[in-house]
Amino acid sequence: MVLGLPSSPSHPDPLQAAFHEAMAFEPARARALLAAPERLAEAAQRESRQVPPVPADARGFTPGMRGAVLEPARALLSEWKQVRARFDARLGPHHDAVSGAARLQHEQDDLTRRRDEDVAQVEREMEQNHRYRERRTRFEEADARYRRYSDANGHRGAVMIARHPVYLLALLCVGITEWLINYTTFFLFFGVPAIAAGTTLILAGLLAFASHGHGAILKQWTHRFGHHAERIKRIADWRFLALSTLALLVVLGAAGGSRYMAALHVMREQAGPNILGPDVAVQSDPGIDVLLSLLANLAAWLVGIFLAYVSHDIDPDYMDATGQRRAAWRRYHRLRKRADARILQIEARTAKELRETELASRSRTDAAIPHKALLDQVEARDRAIRDAITASVRISAEQYRLALATAQAGTRGALTVAGERPAEPARLTVDRGLLSELES
Repeated sequence: MVLGLPSSPSHPDPLQAAFHEAMAFEPARARALLAAPERLAEAAQRESRQVPPVPADARGFTPGMRGAVLEPARALLSEWKQVRARFDARLGPHHDAVSGAARLQHEQDDLTRRRDEDVAQVEREMEQNHRYRERRTRFEEADARYRRYSDANGHRGAVMIARHPVYLLALLCVGITEWLINYTTFFLFFGVPAIAAGTTLILAGLLAFASHGHGAILKQWTHRFGHHAERIKRIADWRFLALSTLALLVVLGAAGGSRYMAALHVMREQAGPNILGPDVAVQSDPGIDVLLSLLANLAAWLVGIFLAYVSHDIDPDYMDATGQRRAAWRRYHRLRKRADARILQIEARTAKELRETELASRSRTDAAIPHKALLDQVEARDRAIRDAITASVRISAEQYRLALATAQAGTRGALTVAGERPAEPARLTVDRGLLSELES
């Protein structure tokens, strides 16, 4: 369907008239370029009698073929160019608005290219920083190690609570519980608050350490002591387990012994004069006191084991790789964030300029939409005409080439007697580039 601009009968629009003239030029006119086989055979016969024969050009066209086939095509193409030139001349005042989309794309490409150059400049400046390159390398190595363990663990996230400050706070709570359990015992034993407080702090730290060690080893037993583990690592883990167990035994021994001695001290005091009378006494059993004290310390130890168990991952190497990657990432991005801020500013500025450019171009091109529709139809007609001319030239050229080969075969004997051989017809190349040559 042909679309046009509205115009009054009394005042026809020149652009509309040029448009209708262009659309009236039908691609079917290219059929007239199909020459009659008899005329092509006659022209080929004349060319075959030329001695010596003129060689074909790079496209396979002989001089006779150009005269018989290409000259009519050149004339038709020239006629269409004149019609198209009149339309383009009428479209000239609107050409800037019509080509706004193309200019918009060009301006957007320039802005994008400038953005990429600015980003590349920022990256080059960062590469000149030795510390930045070193931290990036360490992060890449840590990331590669983390990815290997992540693949081996099915891409699940590692349990990293033990690397979080809340884990230390939880162990501190276990130590505080140990303080509440044992301080009175040590105060009764030593009788000096400072010594009792110091001893309680030491035992609280040992109990927290024992809980941490036993809970972590219990969670990671298979990975730490399996046959696949290296011998030197297994020895280190056995030492860690022994040290944790020794810390627990020290806590239980110190707490139980102090409780037992404190209970005996209470019993000796009750054996002396009592202002309330010999019938009033506080019943005390050292065995029960020691047992309850040990059970309270064991309970605190079990709570610490539970916290350590749920706070550690089953694979200690995966935990280590994850922690190493996080630390390397923080150190790397502490330097990288300045470059990221500059790149973000560049991208935001470019996005703003792209929006402004698009809005400005859209306001110019909205009024040119009807003219753009006319140009698109003429462009489509131009392609159709050129395709039709190319197809007709190809058919006529092949017919001429066949006729020339037949004519040369008829004169082959006479030329052979004269000591010469007729030239073989060259392969034809007929495409849109041939029309460009005709135009030039």
